[in-house]
Amino acid sequence: MQKINKTKLPNGLVVLSEVLPQARSVSLGLWLRKGSRHEPAELNGISHFIEHNLFKGTRKRSARQIALEADLLGGNLDAFTTQEMTAYQIKVLDKHFEAAFDILADMFTSPTFEENELEKERSVILEEIKTLEDSPEDYIFELLHENLWPAHPIGFPITGTISTVKKFNRTKTVDYYNLTYTADNLVVAAAGRLSHDHLLELSERYFSDLPSSKIPPKTQPLPKSHVFHCIKKKMGLEQTHAVLAAEAVAATSSDRYACELLSTILGGGLSSRLFQTVRETHGLAYSIYSSIDTYTDTGYISIYMAVANNQLEKALQLVLDEICSMKRNLVAAEELHAAKEQLKSSIMLGQESVTARMHALAENELLFGRHIYEEELLQAIDSVSAEEVQQLAQKIFRPQSICSLVLSPKPRGQLDYSYFNC
Repeated sequence: MQKINKTKLPNGLVVLSEVLPQARSVSLGLWLRKGSRHEPAELNGISHFIEHNLFKGTRKRSARQIALEADLLGGNLDAFTTQEMTAYQIKVLDKHFEAAFDILADMFTSPTFEENELEKERSVILEEIKTLEDSPEDYIFELLHENLWPAHPIGFPITGTISTVKKFNRTKTVDYYNLTYTADNLVVAAAGRLSHDHLLELSERYFSDLPSSKIPPKTQPLPKSHVFHCIKKKMGLEQTHAVLAAEAVAATSSDRYACELLSTILGGGLSSRLFQTVRETHGLAYSIYSSIDTYTDTGYISIYMAVANNQLEKALQLVLDEICSMKRNLVAAEELHAAKEQLKSSIMLGQESVTARMHALAENELLFGRHIYEEELLQAIDSVSAEEVQQLAQKIFRPQSICSLVLSPKPRGQLDYSYFNC
């Protein structure tokens, strides 16, 4: 049985730990309850911009010293920004835990945001935005996200746009940092060979003076997805890339496990229906898969494929045939069992990493306000019935709800959307 420890400090900061005595390492994360969806439109991308610049120097350390000290610890120091959160993390041997905490806490609480460093990092991010189009698979999902929610901040690109990033200056950066990097927005999470008391003592030492937010959080309207069909000409591609998508379930929905199983059966592995039909039987695609993306109040399911330019319509018909089959027929008991075992194995194997366990601590706190134990997860997956999977397929894949996006060097005209009527 997992032993999860949780303490909330007077300033609102939450401290979480999972003690794993058999481990030789510790994974530490500082998680902020803010991401790109919380930004005003004119500051789109500033969370990601700040994340980059926290590595560029503090009052105690230069950018080079941060990198050198992390390397001397043998640590893996990195960070990421999503639509709903920003995280800074480091993994080290347990004997270096306190030194690693000092580095992360210093970055989080004392960035200098020097003008010359801001300018250099702005150039890096602008190149990052430009290079997105070099990967058609990444680019098509970026376009999908923006078109699904064109009128809601959750559709904002995480990196921002060239236009918004060019306008970030030191004043805007410092102001947004002061507004969001507060104690009540911070979750400190660690997993591995450590004690909760030690983690708590370090958190109090470094963050007890961190102020809480003075402005109550704004409640955003629920994201309302936009149904669209788009064919975009893009030169330089050898294949046509296509994605079908539909609004699905939120991360907090009771249907999330049924949705995971629906995606797994459709296109979640080598034995999935789409892989076996489109690739193995008909040889139309090298890459085809389905996946789900979930957020606190919405989510979507998508099916991606890369096919020869003259084979899109045939591949699309095969995909829609499989979707229609899932809507009309119950999944066979053997197929549902196999999907459950695949999903449960993926979860359990992922939890062998101390970093994955630290992520689970923080993400469960940010999404649910409590820890979801492995036993609860596995039981929830096992309890999903074939009827629930079918009902969810019928609810999600309605003809009027399916979106499509195509990137092709040789567009062949509009798709026949009557395919969707099943």
